[in-house]
Amino acid sequence: MALISLYSLCGAGFALLQLLAPATARPIARSTSSPTLVALQFANVLEQLESTFYAQALQKFNQSDFTAAGFASAQVPLQQFQAIFKDESTHTTTLQSAINALGGQTISNCTFNVASLLTDVPTMVAAARLVENVGVSAYLGALTLINDTVISTAAATIMTVEARHQTILNVLAGATAIPQAFDVALNPSEILALTGGLISGCNLGIPANVPLKVNSSGPIQAGTKLNFTSAALNGTIPVEKLSCQFLAGGLPVAISQPLSNCSVPANVTGSMLVFVTNSSQPLANNIRDAATGTIVAGPTMIFIDNQQDALAIAARPGLNSTVATSSTSKATTSFAAPTTVTLTPSKVASSTVTSIVTSTFHTMAPTTVTNSWTAVTRTISPSEASNILASAVTSTSSR
Repeated sequence: MALISLYSLCGAGFALLQLLAPATARPIARSTSSPTLVALQFANVLEQLESTFYAQALQKFNQSDFTAAGFASAQVPLQQFQAIFKDESTHTTTLQSAINALGGQTISNCTFNVASLLTDVPTMVAAARLVENVGVSAYLGALTLINDTVISTAAATIMTVEARHQTILNVLAGATAIPQAFDVALNPSEILALTGGLISGCNLGIPANVPLKVNSSGPIQAGTKLNFTSAALNGTIPVEKLSCQFLAGGLPVAISQPLSNCSVPANVTGSMLVFVTNSSQPLANNIRDAATGTIVAGPTMIFIDNQQDALAIAARPGLNSTVATSSTSKATTSFAAPTTVTLTPSKVASSTVTSIVTSTFHTMAPTTVTNSWTAVTRTISPSEASNILASAVTSTSSR
C-alpha cells in the first residue's frame, strides 16, 4: 500500500482507461479541473510508494521468514502479498497514463524510505496493515476532490480493492478481518500527517498536518490513558485548552476529551484515529463539516484488537502459544505479534513533505481464553527513534 498519503487512489480501472481512448471514441469532451488532476497525481505517488514497499518486501523475505513469523503455510501470506503488489503496480501505471491523457505530468522524482518497515516479517505485516487501512481513508477523502463522475467512479473501483487489501492484512496481522461497519475519510493533509515522512525528494504541493505520536509502553485498550509527543505540543497552547479526539468508523462525530485526561473509549474494535485539537467541539466524521482549523496535530492511528478471528488464528497459529499451568491446567494464550510500528524513515529530505511522520500501530494480546489482554511492545530502533524526534523538532522550528 502506498504510504505517501497512503492515498490509495490506486489504479483508475476501466473508467480511467476510457480517458485514454482516442478523442473520436469519446463523444463528449471532458474538462478536468486542477483539483482532479492533483488528486490523481497524489494517488499516483501513493501507488508508487505502495508498489515500492511490496516489491522490496517480496524481494527481501523468503518462505522460511514467513514460517518463522507464525504462518501455518508461507504460501498463504506470499500469495496475498504478490496479489496486492500486482494490484498496486497496475494502479500505478494506469494512473500515470490517465494523468498524461488529461494533460498533466506524474510526479516521478520521489524517494520512498521504507527500509525501516522491512526489518522482519512481523514488522512488515504490521506496517502493511497500517498502510492499507490509511489508504482506504485516503481514497475516501480523494473522492471529494474529483469533479468528473467518470473519474470519481473509477477511483471508487480502486478504493473497493484497497478495502479488500485492508481486510486480508487485518487477517494476516492476526486480528479481526472486518472490525467495523464503516471506514473514515481523511483529507490529504491528514494523510500526510500519517505517512508523509516515508516520501522525500519531491514536492507534492500539499501541506501536511503536524504529526502526532502516542507514547505507550503497555497495552492499548479501552480505558488506557494516553499521552503524546508532537512538535505542536510545545507549550504555546496551554494544555487545559487542548483536547484529544477519537474518530472511528460509524461514529457521527469524534469522542472529545481533555488532553490532560485522555483515555481510549470503550466499545471500539479495530482502527481508531486520534487528533489533538484546540477546541473541545467534536470533529464531524465527514470532510465537508469537520472543523479542520481546530486541529493542532494528527491524526495518528491506533488499533484496538480485543478479539481474534478464527480465520486469523488458522492463517497464523504461530502467533499463539498455549501453556498449561501445573496447578490449574488452565490454557494461557499469548499474542506475540509486534505491537508498535513507527512509520518513519531514518532521514527525510527537504520538500513539501518535510515533516517526520511518527504514526504508531498498537495491538493488544490476549493472555487468557477469558479475554484478559496484555501487550507485547516492539519498537523500531530506539536510538533511531530518538534521532527522529530530534529531527522533527529541528524541522518544525526551521519552518
